[in-house]
Amino acid sequence: MERSKLRAVAGFPEPGIQITSQFPKIFSTICLGICFIVFVFYKGGKAFFTRFYSLPPQSYVQNIKEAVNGNGLVKRSKVGIKKASYRRRLILASAKPLMYSTVPLTSKKDTDCSNKAYQDIRIARVDKEENSEFLNLIKPMEPDFPKRKILYGFFHPYSYAGGGGERVLWQAVYVTLQKSSRNVALIYTFTESNDQSVSSILTSVHKTFGLDFFTEDKKGRVVFMQLPNKYRWIIDGNSFKFLTMAFQALGSVIAFFFAMNECAPDIFIDTLGLPFSYPLASCFLQIPVYAYVHYPWVSNDMLNKLAIKMKKNPVYILKYAYWYLLMKLYSICGSFLTESSCNSSWTLKNLLKVWTWADEYSKPAIIYPPTGIDESKIQLNADSSRSHIFLYIAQFRPEKRHELLIKEFHKYVTRCDKLCAKPFKLVLIGSTRSDDDKKTVEHLKSLINDFSFPEGMIEIKVNAAREEVDEFLNKSEFGLNAMWNEHFGISVVEYMIYGVIPIVHASGGPLADIVVPVDSDTGKLLVEKGESYSRDTIGETYMSGLFFQDPSDPDSSTRKTEFESLSDVLWRASELTDAQRLQYRKNAISVAEKKFGISVFEQEWDRVTTSLADYEMYERNKRGKVERLY
Repeated sequence: MERSKLRAVAGFPEPGIQITSQFPKIFSTICLGICFIVFVFYKGGKAFFTRFYSLPPQSYVQNIKEAVNGNGLVKRSKVGIKKASYRRRLILASAKPLMYSTVPLTSKKDTDCSNKAYQDIRIARVDKEENSEFLNLIKPMEPDFPKRKILYGFFHPYSYAGGGGERVLWQAVYVTLQKSSRNVALIYTFTESNDQSVSSILTSVHKTFGLDFFTEDKKGRVVFMQLPNKYRWIIDGNSFKFLTMAFQALGSVIAFFFAMNECAPDIFIDTLGLPFSYPLASCFLQIPVYAYVHYPWVSNDMLNKLAIKMKKNPVYILKYAYWYLLMKLYSICGSFLTESSCNSSWTLKNLLKVWTWADEYSKPAIIYPPTGIDESKIQLNADSSRSHIFLYIAQFRPEKRHELLIKEFHKYVTRCDKLCAKPFKLVLIGSTRSDDDKKTVEHLKSLINDFSFPEGMIEIKVNAAREEVDEFLNKSEFGLNAMWNEHFGISVVEYMIYGVIPIVHASGGPLADIVVPVDSDTGKLLVEKGESYSRDTIGETYMSGLFFQDPSDPDSSTRKTEFESLSDVLWRASELTDAQRLQYRKNAISVAEKKFGISVFEQEWDRVTTSLADYEMYERNKRGKVERLY
């Protein structure tokens, strides 16, 4: 029998054109099937997760009553897998929600309670003995009920760290609680060690950022939801040797479900940068989702740099495709946000290249990060005499370019020697996070020795106490920032608040957002957020700092050189008259007060909380009759 007849009997199509003609049908069928599965999963998941995390068992009121009248413990057999929904009802009804934290309230050294004890559903003594409304408030309530609490869930697994991202977190929490006595902050977090407690974290926050959560009006409304420390590695990039970002994305999804298994919020807020949690919170919990973006998770710049390498080595095609896919997924995740903000014009510009769906109304707003410095300090030291010090506050990391600074400083000192001028002293203050950072410090010390600087000309202070940092900010004449394309530059803001004249690289946040022209007499900023301007047109009288560029800058081959080298700027700065320095100082202080004072962030965040609360009410009223009450 001929081969074609055999194929017909077997049911196979003829080769060539018949296969080609059937391929679109097969492909379309597969796509429709995938879409149907996704739709079913979305609709089913939406109903399941909303009820699972918010609705306790029908007998929950009776079970809680028995616990109130007994030893305070709701039996595990009655709670079952509905732990999160029980805890949610207790937090909403409690006179002191903090008592339902799953992080130990005090150090284990001071108590016999283990971490597991805090996972049990136990009625707090304050609610058993003093809260007469407790048993009524655990019941479902109408969305517009005046005493209904709103749970703001802050998803920040490293809340205990003391960096700039944590400053944004805790200042946002502080303003949220200040906004209304109905607001409660849920902090989803790992802890630095198993001995860390609610008390130790809040004490550290007070010491590091000056925010006091122990005051009467805020005491008891910060609730810590413990993410299991043994799984901390799931979002740590150092845990994965390959496909790091993909595994981190997966890890953030797992961390999200860990968080929701403790207690689901009414409003979900990400201040760390874990975008794959956005669709889950938006679709499955049907709540508003907000993100404060410090820098894009994946950016066009990353792809552009890889494209250059790809021309030389085709192997990079695979990595390019991998990053491109992640970028598209990041864009999709961002589209689920109810509202978003970012920390600078640089971040916004790069973010919009990725979030191509964003229009004039949905694009992120710029909210500059808070400095945490009391505004009463802003007007200090404007006329005081200062020491001849160039101060550089930055972590000891390669991208901060301390090496470039030391080399340029050597050129400056050499020029001073030739002209018989007394050079300024250079002070480097920064922290070290790892062994690599410590090696960087040792390398810098070796470089200083190689240049044979006079003794005491350069001083390095590693992990200096805040008091010592403040001391140098109060007495230094100029503050430096050598990093190329810094996405913001919080240390530059600190310089300006303290009246230290900034000398910064002409790129990123320092150029676009921070060291901007101002009329110090009226306090009026002469450019809007992120607006470009010509320094020649503005004039030196209105400038709030000095800029430099360097041939080693990554974009030096493609840009037009507009600024002097760092060594030239150091020389020009040291030659300024007292009147010129005073004008720069006044301008810097004026910009700091106008753009970066505590009240500026508070006003912006107050607007965010109001908007999110309004949207929460809107989303709640869209739910089913039962879900809207819980």
